[in-house]
Amino acid sequence: MTDVSGTKGVTGEKFMKKEERKQCWNARDNLWQCLDKNGKESEVCQGLRKLYTELCPPTWVTHFDRKYDYNKFKEEVTKEGWKQMDEDFKKQKQ
Repeated sequence: MTDVSGTKGVTGEKFMKKEERKQCWNARDNLWQCLDKNGKESEVCQGLRKLYTELCPPTWVTHFDRKYDYNKFKEEVTKEGWKQMDEDFKKQKQ
């Protein structure tokens, strides 16, 4: 989901007006709702992802994607517990 290749060293991003920021945040929220409902690899969410990447600056997209992934990771750790995740990781390495 996170493609940082196009954002490293990006310069010259324009200052976004309040309404443009709101549109970006709404697009992000709509995408996140779709992903939560349909899964990360869902074809249903591709249109929302396209709109999101068009309305938000590339550095924001990278930041928001990482934030989404981190929030999902925190939910998983809270639900399963870090000890269980640690044991599962050790089993995978063997």
